[in-house]
Amino acid sequence: MTYDEVESVLSQVLEKEWEDLDPPSLNDWGEMERKLNCRFGEEFKSFFILISKYVLPGILNVSTGKNNGNDLITFVYDYEINNGHWNVNMIPFFEIGNGDYFCINAKYGPVSPVYYYSSEDFNIEEYNTSFEEWINDLPQFLNG
Repeated sequence: MTYDEVESVLSQVLEKEWEDLDPPSLNDWGEMERKLNCRFGEEFKSFFILISKYVLPGILNVSTGKNNGNDLITFVYDYEINNGHWNVNMIPFFEIGNGDYFCINAKYGPVSPVYYYSSEDFNIEEYNTSFEEWINDLPQFLNG
């Protein structure tokens, strides 16, 4: 999925951000990849570069610059690790609420499926077979 294809999906379902926010820098990506021991795919990177242009409540941040004010992925990861019951391979990227998240698995890197983590029973289940599929299903999720 190209950058333009990701933007096409986002532009259909999300409002434009009012402020100019900073997309993740190369340093942001490098730090996150080192900390989480994961290489991120192009769809994931394109999504987080583009999300600086759109409003999506619950989305976590990669950018340490001017962002939407939500927590950083690395902050949430550390928080959940420190509270126990967190699989070290799960990288949260979207907070649903009540401690539930959409995550990718560091073991699979760029080809990771997307998982849904439920804090109620600490259950992790595959939600989409790929990040590309998750992006394509985002309109249905947001309007469902």
